[in-house]
Amino acid sequence: MKKRDIRQCVLWVGGIALLALVSSRYFFRIDLTAEKRYTLSHETRRILRNLDAPLHLNVYLEGDLPPGFRKLRTGIREMLDEFKTYAGHRLICHFFDPAGDVKPDERDQFYAELNETGLRSVTVNRKNRDGSLSQQQLFPGAIITYKDRMSAVNLLNNNRVQSSDVVLNASLESLEYELIRTIYALSSDTIGKVAFITGHGEPGRAETYDLGLEYANFYDVERKTINGRLDVLDSYKAVIITRPTTPFDEKDKYVIDRYIMRGGKVLWLLDGIDAHTDSLYASGFTFALASQLNLEDQLFTYGVRVNPQLVQDIVNNPIVVTLSDGTSQPTPAPWLYHPLVQPSPHSMITRRLNPIWLRYAGHIDTVGTDSGIRKTVLLQTSPFARISATPCMIRLDEVEKPIERQHFNRSLIVGVLLEGQFPSLFRSRSVRHLFPEIDEKPLQKGKHTKMIVVSDGDIAVNDVRQTPQGAVPAQPLGHDRYSRQTFGNKDFLVNALNYLTDDAGLMKLRNREFQLRMLDKQKLNDGLTRWQLINVLLPILLWAGGGMICGIWRKRKYGRPRRPVMVKQ
Repeated sequence: MKKRDIRQCVLWVGGIALLALVSSRYFFRIDLTAEKRYTLSHETRRILRNLDAPLHLNVYLEGDLPPGFRKLRTGIREMLDEFKTYAGHRLICHFFDPAGDVKPDERDQFYAELNETGLRSVTVNRKNRDGSLSQQQLFPGAIITYKDRMSAVNLLNNNRVQSSDVVLNASLESLEYELIRTIYALSSDTIGKVAFITGHGEPGRAETYDLGLEYANFYDVERKTINGRLDVLDSYKAVIITRPTTPFDEKDKYVIDRYIMRGGKVLWLLDGIDAHTDSLYASGFTFALASQLNLEDQLFTYGVRVNPQLVQDIVNNPIVVTLSDGTSQPTPAPWLYHPLVQPSPHSMITRRLNPIWLRYAGHIDTVGTDSGIRKTVLLQTSPFARISATPCMIRLDEVEKPIERQHFNRSLIVGVLLEGQFPSLFRSRSVRHLFPEIDEKPLQKGKHTKMIVVSDGDIAVNDVRQTPQGAVPAQPLGHDRYSRQTFGNKDFLVNALNYLTDDAGLMKLRNREFQLRMLDKQKLNDGLTRWQLINVLLPILLWAGGGMICGIWRKRKYGRPRRPVMVKQ
């Protein structure tokens, strides 16, 4: 009996020692959740393992928080714990309470500094214990510092058209992507270059300032004029063509086509319609004319057509006008020419985005039957839209006319993604007369690449104000100063460019989906007493029953009288 006990003890100790040795040599983690919520992607693990310097991550979500934000804070902590598993001591995390860690007289200045770094504040209403309401300003985001670089990342997906539960779940879904894309941008040895194309009446620096500032978190952003130079775009990962107003000549078209044939990516943000709100407010009317950009044949070759027809949508962003009913107070009124388009929920570019604000947009048709080009609709109007032929006059007093809803019965495409091998616009044309100094034949079909076409250039333009020194930015991109709402313009354009240049494969993390398991409140209320009794009494009964069974078993095993042993005389 004693030898057997010693053998069992030795086996147990040896097994535990062997398990400890194996676990120290081979690292593994087991994720038992259905959505693999705690499993990091291969790309994330690789980026974290390759950090060669300390990375400081300061999260400004601490203190007395509402329940939803406490859940978000817990999700951030769990995600950073997973990050530390692979980054080790190089990842240094701190959580701060912006309201509690700063003196009251310095709080406003500290809040302003956080806003300047790029963190977006959120104001929430809270009910106090005495029944009164108070407002709390929160910064659900983080500032990440690596070496001499710093960037802010916002971790709350603040979609104003969804419920708080859905917004919170979407924020948890996107945590890994939002954090790791910023870490990747900061830790990369080389920064990719992108260029805003100029020279065709495009908006100036002030009008694209906010978008350029956001792009600068991930890229080296430049403004480049083509001017017929053949290799001027070769060093850029992508180019952005933003609301040109003058025609492209054939030389510039060939340079862009040559860039695409060699695998270059293009974000086309084009106005099919030329209309101006400034003249509308100044004189009460404006003319909507077809834009003359000389790009129709090029885009048609690639598989799309931006139609010079004006989009009108019942789902729109109002404008502020003074009505003719005698009231002098400016009043918000629906404006059919400012559609609010819904991003597609099926694309990693547009998932979980706020509605996007367009102004005097045209609409897009996909053309051609080339099976090598895949076309994905990214932006689409509501089903209550229509088109208006141009040229036409737009009058400000249209806001007072009743809307004939029976005519608004279409959903129109205003943004599309194209992927594949595109045919060259110049595949059957000689370019010797354009560039006599070179001996180069256009490619018949290019390398596999991607481009995105949006039929409104104003999607990328922020408001400006005029000063003696010139135009300066007045509002963030996508922000309406009258309704004080921020739409999804900037997030969409950032995602679009990130998708086009996604060498690390991080964009697929935006497709992660956590199932939202909501309690049925009706069933919960109907059986509230039953579930309370089960939760309170069942553990006690199980504990008492287990103790009784254990006592009976021990009594039967050890309480039996031993049989007398007969001893031979």
